[in-house]
Amino acid sequence: MKKLQLLHIRESLASRISLWIVLCAVLILTATGLIANYYVVKSIKLEESVKANGILYIMRQRIDAALISVEVAVRNHIKDIKDNQNEPDELYRMTRRMLEDNPSIVGSAIAFRPNYFPEKGKWFSPYSYREDGGISTKQLGTINYDYFKMEWYQTTDSLKRDHWSDPYFDEGGGEMLMTTYSYPLTDETGNLIAVVTADILLEDLSKLLDVNYFEYAYACMISRTGSIISHPNKELVLQQNIFSIAEKTGHPELIEVGHEMIEGKSGMREWQSPSFGKSYIFFVPFEHTGWSMAIICKASELFKEVRKTALFLAVLFIVMLALLTNILRRGVHRLIAPLTTFTQAVDEVAQGNLQAKLPVIHSKDEMQRLHHSFSTMQRSLVSQMEELKIVNEAKGRIEGELKVARDIQLSMLPKAYIPTDNNNNLDIYGQLISAKEVGGDLYDFFIRDDKLFFCIGDVSGKGVPAALVMAMTLSQFRNVVSYEDDLVNIIKSINKTTCDGNDTFMFVTFFVGVLDLPTGRLHYCNAGHNKPFIVSSDITELPAKPDLPLGVEVEASYVVREYNVPAGAMLFLYTDGLTEAMNSQREQFGRERLKEVLKGGNGCKGMIAEMTQAVKLFVGKASQSDDLTILAIRYLSTHVK
Repeated sequence: MKKLQLLHIRESLASRISLWIVLCAVLILTATGLIANYYVVKSIKLEESVKANGILYIMRQRIDAALISVEVAVRNHIKDIKDNQNEPDELYRMTRRMLEDNPSIVGSAIAFRPNYFPEKGKWFSPYSYREDGGISTKQLGTINYDYFKMEWYQTTDSLKRDHWSDPYFDEGGGEMLMTTYSYPLTDETGNLIAVVTADILLEDLSKLLDVNYFEYAYACMISRTGSIISHPNKELVLQQNIFSIAEKTGHPELIEVGHEMIEGKSGMREWQSPSFGKSYIFFVPFEHTGWSMAIICKASELFKEVRKTALFLAVLFIVMLALLTNILRRGVHRLIAPLTTFTQAVDEVAQGNLQAKLPVIHSKDEMQRLHHSFSTMQRSLVSQMEELKIVNEAKGRIEGELKVARDIQLSMLPKAYIPTDNNNNLDIYGQLISAKEVGGDLYDFFIRDDKLFFCIGDVSGKGVPAALVMAMTLSQFRNVVSYEDDLVNIIKSINKTTCDGNDTFMFVTFFVGVLDLPTGRLHYCNAGHNKPFIVSSDITELPAKPDLPLGVEVEASYVVREYNVPAGAMLFLYTDGLTEAMNSQREQFGRERLKEVLKGGNGCKGMIAEMTQAVKLFVGKASQSDDLTILAIRYLSTHVK
């Protein structure tokens, strides 16, 4: 029976053509599937690497923000400590204030060098720490707790600069897993007087490593020496390092990953995880402390959806192949049938009948070329559609993430404004319109002790980098004005934080003022920003010769100026996105148009709405080229009771 079937295939031209077409289709589609699978896997790895790096970047920013807030808290208290360094009993209050000002700090000490206070003995270190929901204080240094031998003390003494210690368990001190920020307090000759410290819990840092990535994924963090700092398995924290785990599990590739991590490199590696099996590890350095963070994800998680799609396509391929075989067999038989008539027609032509109708006959080679042409066209269209789908999905994800970032940025701006109809002596309103999804403009205000602290600024550059600098500047402003009244100290503190780690050389034009509400006396500094307008019976510019912008020079000096705000006058502050707004003819809105709108006279909210509408009408259909930020403050001379 099998021989008869084989003989039928060999003798039947239709069967041979059908078989060859089916075999060619199988080979071509299989090769296409393998190639497509290769590029899909490659694309998924790249996409997931970008996604993981984005998550790691966000986690790193969270931890950076937590650490920077601790550093700022310590530096903000250094002056008070120096002023009271000869009053040992007063220093306990200094450490207590450190904890009161920053809830992230669980312990703070001022560890003096040996015998600095002879009456206090060899060890003297006022120490405050959180205990049972409150703050307790004690003298930390004893013969049983010789802090001179502690790494945080010795390293600070040796380096003569501030630093973060590797995490450790503080026996005899905080009795907790912690990391310590140490700041050297020196005399005029540079000799160490004391080490000022702030402790934060390792557990608090670990909570910031929130991975919402895949079901089978987790984040971890290692120190400069490879020790496990954070891991879902708490038994590994400070008990194992990445190299001991590699040796214990027999995975030498993890040793290479460990070396790259402690060398401050970033990347992605495939390895056999003891928990997940075949996995991918994505890692980035934590430049602020020399640590490194990683996300470990089970490999099957990355390709789960691809496998489902591949299974569906395989079943569909088999069904369609069977259908194709049946259709080809019937179709080719029908095409071959006219061969008999073709012979008769050829005879007629030979006899001189040149008008004889010849049947359409496709030879084997022609049919293969035609099939090849259609296959090439189909593969090209499928490839283009797949690429377009991937691009659209990536674009959708990016747009979604930028929308979330924009919402977060806008949420940082003031929510509650102060209208005069609430019986206040102040009317204030602000507005920020970003040119892109996220921007670099900022404004803020804060009332404390009958004083209005306010600011407006413009970060150089656009997009996400400018938004990050904007968030840092806004956060620093709120932190400093919560306790500081001196305007020079306020702007110098913000400038120093902006300069620290400013490897991208971004700067911020910044205007900051303090308005005394009972008297109307305004103190202000201008760090390279546009001069505000005073809107009263006339429209004039506030005398505000610009100093250097923030982030340019850490030792920059800033001049504080004074101005008595007239009764009922409005202080109108703006960024250059207002005056430099351009229409389709490349004309700028300019200061003259701005002043014309200000002549209309209105409340703060109404004035900003009128100004925004004027800019919109002027620009027309031209796209917005820069962020546009306005802050208006109208002051009445006396409180309205």
